[in-house]
Amino acid sequence: MRNNQPVTQQEYPLTEETVLISRSDLKGNVTYANPTFVEVSGYSRDELIGAPHNLIRHPDMPEAAFADLWKTLKSGTTWQGLVKNRRKNGDHYWVHATLAPLRDGDRIVGYTSVRRKASPKAVAKAEKVYAEMREKGKSRHYTLVRGAIRRKGLTGIISRFKFTSLRAKLIGMVLAAVLLLGVAGGLGIYGLMASGERLTTLSRSGLDNVASLQHIEQTVGQVLEQLEPAVRNPRSVEADELSEALAVRLDNLQARWEDYQAHEDASQALASFGSALDNWSGGVEQATTALVDGNGFGAYEALNDVVLPNARTLREQASQLVENERTTAADMLAEAEQGRQQMLVAQLVLVGLGALIMIGLSVLILKSIMRSLAGARYVTFQIAAGNLAARERRQTGDELGELLYSLDTMRFSLSGIVGDVENRVSVVTPAIQQIAAENEELASRTEQQASSLQETASSMEEMTSTVQQNTDNARQASELAVQNAKSTQETGEQMQQLVERMQRIAQSAEKMTEMISVIDGIAFQTNILALNASVEAARAGEHGRGFAVVASEVRNLAGRSAEAAQEIRRMIDSTTQEVTGGRSAVEVAEKAIDSVMRQASKVSELMESISTASSEQSSGIGQINSAIAEMDDVTQQNATKVQSIAASADNLSLEAFELANVVDAFRLEGAQEESTKIARAHLERMNQATAKTTKSLPNHSATTKGREAESDTADQWDEF
Repeated sequence: MRNNQPVTQQEYPLTEETVLISRSDLKGNVTYANPTFVEVSGYSRDELIGAPHNLIRHPDMPEAAFADLWKTLKSGTTWQGLVKNRRKNGDHYWVHATLAPLRDGDRIVGYTSVRRKASPKAVAKAEKVYAEMREKGKSRHYTLVRGAIRRKGLTGIISRFKFTSLRAKLIGMVLAAVLLLGVAGGLGIYGLMASGERLTTLSRSGLDNVASLQHIEQTVGQVLEQLEPAVRNPRSVEADELSEALAVRLDNLQARWEDYQAHEDASQALASFGSALDNWSGGVEQATTALVDGNGFGAYEALNDVVLPNARTLREQASQLVENERTTAADMLAEAEQGRQQMLVAQLVLVGLGALIMIGLSVLILKSIMRSLAGARYVTFQIAAGNLAARERRQTGDELGELLYSLDTMRFSLSGIVGDVENRVSVVTPAIQQIAAENEELASRTEQQASSLQETASSMEEMTSTVQQNTDNARQASELAVQNAKSTQETGEQMQQLVERMQRIAQSAEKMTEMISVIDGIAFQTNILALNASVEAARAGEHGRGFAVVASEVRNLAGRSAEAAQEIRRMIDSTTQEVTGGRSAVEVAEKAIDSVMRQASKVSELMESISTASSEQSSGIGQINSAIAEMDDVTQQNATKVQSIAASADNLSLEAFELANVVDAFRLEGAQEESTKIARAHLERMNQATAKTTKSLPNHSATTKGREAESDTADQWDEF
């Protein structure tokens, strides 16, 4: 026997609502444990699933208890008894355990156990009996029968027949019926025997005695018929033959009289009849003796003086005795009728009493059964209606009380399972709500991102159009510059006289041309930078770093353009002074100069248009930068939400495993045999889901909004 150590002898408190449920395979290895059992045992689910059930066995439990347990389970019946279990830390808890085989049809596929808190009174008795069994191997006064502690010997047998049990009530009712039937039958048999004895007595003392008296009377008459003619005519008969014949008759008469006397009590009438019979017999013998001796007178004298008077007396007394016999028979008949009536009354009283007892027992049993069945019907209806708070407190001590206790245990078990499911649902519901909210937010951000992309596309189209316009303006400026060169060449002949002054003007014009070339180059580079900006916008790499470089170059070019413009202005002022000094000399070339000025004005307008277009390009690039930055921010937040949703989905998967574990408390028809391999595989899948959930927690780093979203999500997961 496994000896689990250490023990602290500290009791772990259980509540009335605590229900511990577990299942094991045919070898006793745990295949299922409800959350309450896991909590009370102190072990983790990983430690319990697949472990032998004696992992929680307490050393104080005797071997006899588990021997009775396995003997009962192997026989296919239910075991109910008190068990002291050990927690992982050495504490203990007492439970009233009900263990039964798990059946799938006629096949046993495992064992199940349902435990509830044991009453203190039952625990005190069990501790005493278990201690004696543990120390001595067995108890002197108690034994275990299917988990129940029972006394040995006659006391135990009597104690098991308590009238509180339904079996005892039914047995008592049957025994009462058998007893009443036995008494009634005994009285009937006694009455029949008494009637038989009375009939026998009546036959003997009535019919037989009357027959004896009649036979005596007939014999007396026959003797007189033979004796009287012989006495009156002695020569007509042979005296010796007559004497022998009469002697035979007298002997028969005496025998019949003795038989009559044997069946009758002594009385005066009987004594008088006997005396008269003796006198008559003596007279007959005297007369026959006288006839044999030839003394006819002596015979006549004996006949007239003794035989005939006593014969008359015998006839009278015989009639009186017959009348007495008739009176006695009538009295016996009256007594028999009275006895029959008394027996009938006694039987009616017994039958009535038995009927009352049977009705009382039937009403008592029926009332107990109906009350218990009403309680069972109430509990089952409430459970079927979903009300697991209803309970039947009027529990009796009979088998129906055990049925109500089992129904109450089922209700507690279902309450625990539903409570576990509600706990899991309370965790799943916020996760579902969070997923729905984050999906909605993700959809909103996606829509916002699509709008930003649309705006970016529009800005890119506008920037493309502006760049194309700048290209056309630059081409027109180039053509105008060629025309200006031709006009200047045509006026060269007219301006020879002003060579010295106009040479400086020409030099200034050349410098202006150089500055214009610089501006043209700046415009060209601006176009290139604009193209680079569009490329950078398309790439959107490294979070806008390229845009910062492009913007810096654009600012530098803009500065150079401003300096060139100032230099042109100074040179134009100098040229104006020179032109004023030589105005008279260049009037001839005024038209040509006017033409040059008009072309220069157009060039200036074109350059201004190029500058404006460059500003628009810069603004468009800024908008693109902002849109792309916003897109990046939204993308980061979407990634955060996607990871959060994935984590929520993983948690939902874990909760689904937990719910499946709760639902595993029920077995369906056709399910597989209890197996630790299947239980461990289910536990492994749940552990993998737990590990995946732990790894899938959000971990973001990017923009400030992304970090804020990460913080918010982490707080939500802490609450989740």
